[in-house]
Amino acid sequence: VGAWPAVVGRDVLPDVPPALVVPAIAAWTQLFGTVGFELFGQYENVVDDREAYLDAVADAAATSVGLPQR
Repeated sequence: VGAWPAVVGRDVLPDVPPALVVPAIAAWTQLFGTVGFELFGQYENVVDDREAYLDAVADAAATSVGLPQR
C-alpha cells in the first residue's frame, strides 16, 4: 500500500485510525459511485429494488469501517 495512507490519515482524516484510512476511502468511493449510478440511470434493468440495494451497499460500507449496520 505504501506510505500514502499515513499521510492521508494525518492530513485529511486525522480522527480516523490509520488501519481504517483505506477502508474509509473505499467505503466513501463505493457510496459515491452507487449514488452516481442511481442518478444517471445505470441501474435500470439491472437492479429492481434500488432502495434495498442502496441499503445493502450502505450496510456493507458501514461494516467495512467497523460501524454498526442500521
